[in-house]
Amino acid sequence: MNSLKKYFIFTALFVVTTACEETLDNVEPTREFEEAYFDSEGRVQQSVGAIYGKVVELYGGSFASVTKPISWVLPADDLSAENAGVPFDAFETLNSTNSRVDGVWGVLYEIIARSNFVLEKLDDPEVQQVYNNEALLGINQGEALFLRSWANMWLWDWFRKAPLITERITSLDDAIKPPSEEFQLLDQAITDFETAATLLPESWDADQKGRVTRDGANGMLVKAYTLRASYNGGSTEDYQNAITAFERIATARLADKFSDNFDVNTENNVESLFEYQASNNTTQENPFLANDFGGGVGQMSAYYSYSTRHWSSGSGGARVGPTQKLIDAFEDGDPRKEETISQNPDPDGNFSSYFNGEGPLNGYWFVKYVLPNRNEITGFGATSINNPRILRYADVKLLAAEAYLQTGNTGAALQQVNDIRTRARQSTADGTEAAAPANLTTVTLEDIANERLVELAGEMGIRWTDLRRWHAAGYLDLGSWGIEEFGYPHDPSSFDFELPKHLLYPIPQSELETNQIIGQSGNNPGY
Repeated sequence: MNSLKKYFIFTALFVVTTACEETLDNVEPTREFEEAYFDSEGRVQQSVGAIYGKVVELYGGSFASVTKPISWVLPADDLSAENAGVPFDAFETLNSTNSRVDGVWGVLYEIIARSNFVLEKLDDPEVQQVYNNEALLGINQGEALFLRSWANMWLWDWFRKAPLITERITSLDDAIKPPSEEFQLLDQAITDFETAATLLPESWDADQKGRVTRDGANGMLVKAYTLRASYNGGSTEDYQNAITAFERIATARLADKFSDNFDVNTENNVESLFEYQASNNTTQENPFLANDFGGGVGQMSAYYSYSTRHWSSGSGGARVGPTQKLIDAFEDGDPRKEETISQNPDPDGNFSSYFNGEGPLNGYWFVKYVLPNRNEITGFGATSINNPRILRYADVKLLAAEAYLQTGNTGAALQQVNDIRTRARQSTADGTEAAAPANLTTVTLEDIANERLVELAGEMGIRWTDLRRWHAAGYLDLGSWGIEEFGYPHDPSSFDFELPKHLLYPIPQSELETNQIIGQSGNNPGY
């Protein structure tokens, strides 16, 4: 598309009224009316790009972004902060008035609102007539459905009873929606991902990198179906549907090396199924450019605040490191260990000179995105423009392994896990094959869980979602977990995990106060 960098106005900014006698005939609006905007195929593409642009607030933006840490540094057993003052690490201050909870809720609903607006416009015969490329209309519908589904899936996983909104809201009354029930949000996400998978292209031209594809939709379906199966009594049907979606993935494969998934020089590779396009170039074409409402783009950084001397959570500047549990989870000689955690990641000594040779926890750093030559930095204290991979094929393969195992196809499950382990052995810096991790001869759910820990550590809260869904399925009991199981390295008195309270985020207080139906239904359990 030629002009995604331009902003798009979703609704008319001016409504002419006749409430007073003074005539407004000479008043000129400063922006175009909605009805006049959709006069070309290119402008429709701008509206689609504006949906992508909202994803920025979950992955990048300024240091002060209130949404970044909650979507990444979720409480789990893989990472921890260097001190006890990071709220989500210890479930501390996780309440309905927390600004980060409110921020994530708002961003997800803005993605949904923009998607619903675009879908409504794409159903308009007059808008359809501006297309020169007839196939692009269906593709754009697929993009909007994909992004709406993605937001709905996380609303269900994180908030559960959040309202389901499938149409454009045009009045305040329309905005007052009841809480969703049971699987309603997730069901809708699955339905929309299925439709998107039939509409999206197999690939995009190089100048359209970042836009979603058919494989990406099928990959998300694997994630959504296995998520639902975990909370749905181990539904064989859901697991089988996950397998069907997985087997539809046509072109994705594992990248040659594990490290290719975290390197600025190997972005948008064959393993990446959905990838946030970070950038400090405010003029390049990029569907994730966050300038759709006229503000400056600036640097669209990736999640963590990092430079050659800084690796932090983006939450008060607290430095992040691996738990001892994660350190111990790697087999001796597994090349992924030094690509994920390191005691001395910088051969020039920058880290060691800055922090006296010690990582923030257990002497280790979490270094997936910040090893030397792996990122692009604009200066000390700046944030990296290394793209976070939102969904990668390794994640999907391990979910498929779980689905195969739960439907009795142990051989297929074993194959997926061993594919991951084979790639790990081949990921050495010098190109020689390591002895570990060796292929498994049998596979259990515990094997898959351990493999997901070492392969996906520190990637957008994947581990916390896994732990909660396995708890729901009865594979593990989070109620028996304390600081040792979580790998929490600080004073036990600062750790505040409660069940069932902390299995979900609270509904934001702002929503409880403005939506009387939600307010009357009450908050999530424990809040």
